[in-house]
Amino acid sequence: MPFVNYRGANGEWIKLGGGNVRVSNGHNWIPPRARIWTGSEWKNLLEERHVDTWECTGVQSFWSWGAAKGWSALVRPDRPTQGCYRPYHDSYDWGDESAQIYFDWGNIQNTLRGAKIEKVEIYMHCLHSMNYNGGQGVFGLHNAPGWQSKYSETNFGVARAWYSRRDQGQWITLPNWVGDNFRDGSVKGITCRAGDTAGVRYLWYAGSADGWKKPKIRITYWK
Repeated sequence: MPFVNYRGANGEWIKLGGGNVRVSNGHNWIPPRARIWTGSEWKNLLEERHVDTWECTGVQSFWSWGAAKGWSALVRPDRPTQGCYRPYHDSYDWGDESAQIYFDWGNIQNTLRGAKIEKVEIYMHCLHSMNYNGGQGVFGLHNAPGWQSKYSETNFGVARAWYSRRDQGQWITLPNWVGDNFRDGSVKGITCRAGDTAGVRYLWYAGSADGWKKPKIRITYWK
């Protein structure tokens, strides 16, 4: 895609768009737009701001020893779990259960190719917690291209968020470098894992079959 540059006060070339130029529409200052006709299509000359959302394509929860849960689990395996469930649910597992959330990472990577990331958010809807007044969600990253029989994680606890009650959803901001890693293909999905067995981090979330409550990722970028 072509771009327009202007020379700055120190002689440097600065690319128009990307948030560093605004024009007035008579009421507000807005990003400028410019297009050129190539003979077959209009091409943008300036960067534009985009906000895209991807719903999860699947979820797999895991026992604390890393093996994939089956449908015998008291919390269904397509709902993300984190933390120690003893003695409330799967009482024979006294460790830190976990989950991997999968996305169409190829589409995300293609969409973000050449983009500058402004913001990365995930939507996680807490269906249940050990305490009635909620608890703390802990979210990391994985690089699994699809369903895995063993839990894997590339980054633990890149974001944490407090829920004040059960059956509550919220958008949670992740570091911008997470978007860079999705764009570059070194990250493909999100993980949930408490990191300990404290009851305050015993949560499970809406999963891939839970309609509008299912996990989502939203990325704001310039391209």
